[in-house]
Amino acid sequence: MVSVFTYYSDDGSSLTDIESVAKSDSMVLFTSKGDKVIKVCSQSSFSTDKGNLVSSENGSIHNIKITGMTCFRCVNAISNVVKDLPILAFSISLEKASGTFVLGEGVDANMIASVINSIGPKFTASI
Repeated sequence: MVSVFTYYSDDGSSLTDIESVAKSDSMVLFTSKGDKVIKVCSQSSFSTDKGNLVSSENGSIHNIKITGMTCFRCVNAISNVVKDLPILAFSISLEKASGTFVLGEGVDANMIASVINSIGPKFTASI
């Protein structure tokens, strides 16, 4: 089990500060930053006085191998599709040719792989 802590801030520098604190914490697995929200995926608790903690959820971590990615446009193409799925947090790595997904109860990693496979023939996802 891992925990996902979601912080909100109107100030982009606060999100950058949260990201810096998270990256220096050895228990943090990864962060996922948007325009006004950052998600911190950690093996233990995480807190900071920057931003507003809006949720804390527990989930299971799943790694999915993704072949066919050749550039960051590929990473963005996959990210843009999976961001709308019921995933607590995710990180796509071009270098590792894989994605790390934190899934809540009742969400199946096979479904995530199937969605990635449906993007087109370029990408192949497998658990």
